[in-house]
Amino acid sequence: MADNKNEIAEAKTTAVSTFDDSLLSGGTGLEETTTDDFAIPFIRVLQPMSPQLQKQHGSYVAGASAGDLYNTVTGEAYDGEAGVSIVPCAYNKKYIEWIPREKGGGLVNANHDISILSKYTRDPESRRYYTPEGNEIVETAQFFVLVVPEGKAPQQAVLAFTSTQLGVSRKWLTMLRMARVQNSKGESVEAPMFAYTYRLTTTTQSNDKGSWNAYSINQEGATDMSVAMMAKDFMGAAKSGDVAVKQEQQNDIVNDTI
Repeated sequence: MADNKNEIAEAKTTAVSTFDDSLLSGGTGLEETTTDDFAIPFIRVLQPMSPQLQKQHGSYVAGASAGDLYNTVTGEAYDGEAGVSIVPCAYNKKYIEWIPREKGGGLVNANHDISILSKYTRDPESRRYYTPEGNEIVETAQFFVLVVPEGKAPQQAVLAFTSTQLGVSRKWLTMLRMARVQNSKGESVEAPMFAYTYRLTTTTQSNDKGSWNAYSINQEGATDMSVAMMAKDFMGAAKSGDVAVKQEQQNDIVNDTI
């Protein structure tokens, strides 16, 4: 299964061509674009009912399986057991207001802060927060990361943790807070979050309402210097608001209903 997916991904690799300077003198043609014109991918966990696993669906990915990791822009699937290396670059917490999918779905507001929760009552059965209009407020922990597939250039992406996955986010933040590096004086100092790479895999979780595939994150080793420089730049762009995230309502993650 993993070999098949690697072959699919390899076919999408773009080679670097050598161009005559005269062909480069006119620019790239992308000078009028802004960050709003680009879609930064999310890395999702595929569930048994994900459209990427349905052969009749336009998003179908040959060779993908439940529990794999999926890039929403490139369409690549990474084996969930083997996982993929990632470098965290920035973090934020969102309280996103959505129209429930059963009512048509759609984004209402992606810029609420935690104070929004004090305005509404939590449903005792679903443990979700709803507005008087019936919209849902979803606590979302977002990590801006570089995905570093073996043998390929790093790719910018976002990991979003909601519902039962917020516990994974908190554990990862704890790992990041505890990480240390030595400065030029040989002193142990708090590490920037991109100092180490992490292995993103998936695991199966369950409770009395069912089971689902979830993220799992473990530290690997020190980040290569060239990748760390890219991560630092991405961190700066994300913190300054220069990275536009087009929020996507998750319709393939069952843990929001468990």
